[in-house]
Amino acid sequence: MEERKFSGTVVPKVYDSYFGNRGESVIMRYLKTDDKTIETFVGALPKEYLGADTAVVNEIKGSFLPNNIRDISLSPDGLKIFYLFDFNNSLIGTTLDLSSNKKVQIFDSPFTEWLSWWGNNNMITLSTKPSANVPGYMYSIDGTGKNLTKILGNINGLTTLGSPDGKLVLYADNNLSLYLYHIDSRNSDLLGIRTLPEKCVWGSGSAVIYCAAPKSINAGGYPDIWYQGEISFDDQIWKIDSESGNTTLVSDLSLIIAEEIDGIKLTLDKDENYLFFVNKKDSFLWKLDLK
Repeated sequence: MEERKFSGTVVPKVYDSYFGNRGESVIMRYLKTDDKTIETFVGALPKEYLGADTAVVNEIKGSFLPNNIRDISLSPDGLKIFYLFDFNNSLIGTTLDLSSNKKVQIFDSPFTEWLSWWGNNNMITLSTKPSANVPGYMYSIDGTGKNLTKILGNINGLTTLGSPDGKLVLYADNNLSLYLYHIDSRNSDLLGIRTLPEKCVWGSGSAVIYCAAPKSINAGGYPDIWYQGEISFDDQIWKIDSESGNTTLVSDLSLIIAEEIDGIKLTLDKDENYLFFVNKKDSFLWKLDLK
């Protein structure tokens, strides 16, 4: 593999980025020089010709979304984003088509502490920001903003991750006990590992889940103390069968990597042969062969 530079645009200190529109768009989030204002830039990536050097210095051209966007999620097909921002004492939810640049407002709420997840093309989930001693709630809307439906509620420290088929929700409480919730039957199954859903990733068919789960968990107010960096985990990789609920240990990371990994931002390749994740301790990217 050979690394090539295909753009002369330099954007320093990008904290968060998303690639969509079949690799032709990028969304970058970073702080302005005042270290307070969050800027979000949506740009069109220049064409890359594999095996050929770029003859000219290409620029990433695009536009800025409103300042201080609170949350962004990318649609499963990568063609749209959903973002949340404050406006006149309310929180506004808007979809943006990355190819046409068309924006449509589909959500508004006087409550501003929401986290979104676009796990299914026909359903966006909205969960309240979690805290150990605060009851959390999860709702869903369709891609047009209709059919606001309550899915889960009154669970302290609630964190969630919806499945690609829109039928299941992986969630945890303030004890980091992990459950699988069936939306149709409204039943929950307690799984055999403890972790946060955001340390997991669904397989494309919703049949399996891979999770980075800590070997041990000290007492404390979760998930707050993990978010605040007061504690860090030493993870193993587990595979969960969503039909049976059975869990299988895939890898004890510290034994093969010789360092402790607190895994976040898990993702799978198209054929689900490799698991990619970032170590929260140092932001390094890792790949695990699953076959």
